[in-house]
Amino acid sequence: MNKHLFFYSESVILSLCKEIEYIKSRSKNINYSLKTCKNDGLSKRLKRELFKLNKSRLKIISISENLIKDNSQDLSYEFLQEISKRSNTFQQI
Repeated sequence: MNKHLFFYSESVILSLCKEIEYIKSRSKNINYSLKTCKNDGLSKRLKRELFKLNKSRLKIISISENLIKDNSQDLSYEFLQEISKRSNTFQQI
């Protein structure tokens, strides 16, 4: 049974890491688009999307912090937290 739980938690961490990488990549693309965008409506939409991505990133950071509190010896949780916090640089408008 513990083996099954291990694989489940491993896949959750992997999914969250993938989500953070998507957020990072999408935020980078949005910021690039905002620099060259001349349409006010499109700029507003892109800023809203960036705000939503940032909310998702903050949720993942919160999850990773809670996981670390519960399992301070697991490096995968620390890794998740580290890449979540590093993605912050792409959130700037």
